[in-house]
Amino acid sequence: MDKMKLSQEQLKELRYFIYKRGFREPEVMMEILDHFACKVEDKLSAKPGMSLEEAMKEAHNEFGYNGFYSIKASLDVFTRKRYKNVYWAQVKAVLKNIPVMLLLAALGYGIYTASVWAFVNKKTDWMFDENVVGISFWLIMLIAELYKLQRINKNLKKSYHIHIAKMAVVFAPYALWLFLPTRMTDSPKRILFSSLVIALIAVWYIIHYIASWKLLKTAQKDYEEFKSFHPNENPLA
Repeated sequence: MDKMKLSQEQLKELRYFIYKRGFREPEVMMEILDHFACKVEDKLSAKPGMSLEEAMKEAHNEFGYNGFYSIKASLDVFTRKRYKNVYWAQVKAVLKNIPVMLLLAALGYGIYTASVWAFVNKKTDWMFDENVVGISFWLIMLIAELYKLQRINKNLKKSYHIHIAKMAVVFAPYALWLFLPTRMTDSPKRILFSSLVIALIAVWYIIHYIASWKLLKTAQKDYEEFKSFHPNENPLA
C-alpha cells in the first residue's frame, strides 16, 4: 500500500495543532511539522478509516512525555552548536589576519599607555570613579553592542535563527569591568597590571565584536534562506 500524503488543508490543521501547543516561531513549527506529518501519514496509511484528529493525537503521543519539546530541544542544540562553530571560526580568521592583528596590537598598546597615564595622573571618571580610558572604552563597547542588536533586530525581531545566534555567544567582555579593581591601583605594579588588563579586554572585545557580527549575519542569511522556501509570514496559512 502506498503511503498516504497529506493535503494542504490537512497540513494546515497540523500546523494549527502545533501552534496551539505554544510553538510559534515559523522555523520551529516547520521543523516539528516535518516529523509530525510523517507520523500522521503513517497512522492514516495503516488505518485508512482513522480521522485526522485521531491520527494527530496518536502521533503526538508517540513523541513521549515532552511532546514536541524534544524536537525543539534537539533543534536548539544543533543550531546553537553550529553557530558556536561559526563564531570560533570567525575568531580564528581574525587571529590569522596579520594586518588586522598588527592594527589591534597597535591599538592595544595605545590603550595601555593611555591607561597608565590616566592611573598615574589620577584621571578618573567622576560618576564611576574609574580610569577614564577604561570607562570610555567600556561605554564605546556598550554603544557598539546596542547598535549591533538594534541593527540586526530591525526587521528580524521574531527570527528563531537570530535568537539562537545571540544565545550562542553569551560572553560580554564589557562585564569584566565589574571585576577589575581599578580603585586599588596604588602601586606601579598594580597600575601596569590594570592597564594591561584594560588593553587586553579592549583588543579581545574588538575580535569578539567582529566574530559575533559575522555570526549574526550568518543567522540572518539562514533566516532569509528559510523565508525563500516559506515566504508567507503567517505560519498557519
